[in-house]
Amino acid sequence: MNYVIIGNSAAGTAAAETIRQQDPAGAVIMLSKDTSFYSRCQLHLVATGQRSAQEANFLPDGWAERHGVDLRLGRTVTGIDAERRLVQCDNGELVAYDRLLLTTGSRSTLPPIPGMEGEGIYGLRNLDDAEQLRQVFRDKQHIVIIGAGLVGCELAEALKEVGHPSVSLLEMAPHPLPLQLEEVTGTRLRELMQQHGVAMYCGDGVTAVERNADGTPAAVLLKSGLRLPADLIVAAAGVRANTELLTSLGAECNRGIVIDEGCRTSLPDIFAAGDVTECRDVTLDRVMSSAIWPAARKQGRVAGINMAGGLASLQEHTGLRASVSLFGASMVSVGAVFSPDPTWQKKVYDHTDSRGRLCGKVCYTDNDSVLKAAILWGDISQAGLYGEAVVNRRRLGDLASSMVPGYRLQAVA
Repeated sequence: MNYVIIGNSAAGTAAAETIRQQDPAGAVIMLSKDTSFYSRCQLHLVATGQRSAQEANFLPDGWAERHGVDLRLGRTVTGIDAERRLVQCDNGELVAYDRLLLTTGSRSTLPPIPGMEGEGIYGLRNLDDAEQLRQVFRDKQHIVIIGAGLVGCELAEALKEVGHPSVSLLEMAPHPLPLQLEEVTGTRLRELMQQHGVAMYCGDGVTAVERNADGTPAAVLLKSGLRLPADLIVAAAGVRANTELLTSLGAECNRGIVIDEGCRTSLPDIFAAGDVTECRDVTLDRVMSSAIWPAARKQGRVAGINMAGGLASLQEHTGLRASVSLFGASMVSVGAVFSPDPTWQKKVYDHTDSRGRLCGKVCYTDNDSVLKAAILWGDISQAGLYGEAVVNRRRLGDLASSMVPGYRLQAVA
């Protein structure tokens, strides 16, 4: 049996390990345009020089040999012949497969803003992006990051940690991390980042990039009328799944390749996993992307089992779960906090820990008191309990006894 995996990140490597466990004799071939392994979660540290590309490698030395993987890095796949079951690479090589897995991830996209195309504009989605930023950011006076999601916020923090004097973070939503936080916690984060020197511009958007006579960026113009100096701009808001290899074959696709609970695509013996996909999310009961590292690993393992003839399913699967620490504050979010149902009730609990830090929990429940979404701020020791409760639709009352003494109900909406 020939197993071919396109892509070498979280989903692809998890699949390769799982296939080898299930099938000790099969050929496992991994093709990737990347020339090394790296964790996307570490890119902001590579971009600011706090971590080398080698230190961002999430696999131990000898990983491919240990798992019997025929590793072919630096190979860009240019096409798939599904009838002949062949994968074509940019060097003309043809690789035969019996089962194929696509784990090609996603890429940054630039917003359609006048002046955005050209010199001085960077994404932060792969190792090349990070290394390009590392080479230039110290020589720039004013850095503007467009998009205060996880990538934008972590990069802003990293830049301040290495002492960059002027970092501005722009977000069209009213607060940073709009997919992970709601108004109360989002406001706390905005104030925290401002306290640490990040200039925050929320509820505003970019209308144009102003350039100098030599083509380098000079400023960004905002809808509010503000003009922010900017000689380096990072676009951290737009992402597009790398679906082209399968959409060209007619695979079912929305914003990502649609997969079933076994990580199968609509094409025979072709599977997909990771950021390139969309599948049913248990918290909303709808097909959507699940672009987080744990979800990619889980999908990779399920795909690997099924490719090797086993039977596995994405049980209790959600991509609506995030954990991040920014400027000393830890946060965990689970469920659709960005789009709560109008019928849900929101409760905000706060307490002060032994070190005097404000800790909070924001809980969304339905009419039956079932926990639908939650945010933990500061004290995240019970994150597993809350995540399990959201996924398995447990009542908030079941968690009351687990709250740290001193938590008090601050608000109900």
